[in-house]
Amino acid sequence: MVKNKEVENHWGEMQEKLNKMLSKNGLMKENYRIIAVGYLSPDEEFEKGEVSVNFLTKLKVLWNEGITLATAGHHTCEFCNIVIGSSEKVLIDNENKVKYIFPELIFHYITHHNFKPCKEFIEFVMKN
Repeated sequence: MVKNKEVENHWGEMQEKLNKMLSKNGLMKENYRIIAVGYLSPDEEFEKGEVSVNFLTKLKVLWNEGITLATAGHHTCEFCNIVIGSSEKVLIDNENKVKYIFPELIFHYITHHNFKPCKEFIEFVMKN
């Protein structure tokens, strides 16, 4: 998915800049794999399917915990033109050295457009 790859590249570049700064100051670098989840476009294929209510509930709890990256304004769903907040969230899996980045729109995509996140993301959410 192009949009997911764009987000992953952006976050990867930010991680590289952070690592340069950390290294310059004698601190340990971050070495996380970046996985973007739920940046959808009508021009791209995405996995569809059911997710459990338990998954959706846990994802909402995780969304409400910690820091949410607020961005200016709102985003319009490209599938149905509903306007939703444009915040993003980063969940960190320290055990596997993964940062999952996903938009607030993920809830809308799951409930209204049958989006099914990747298995790895679902498993991480379910164990937290």
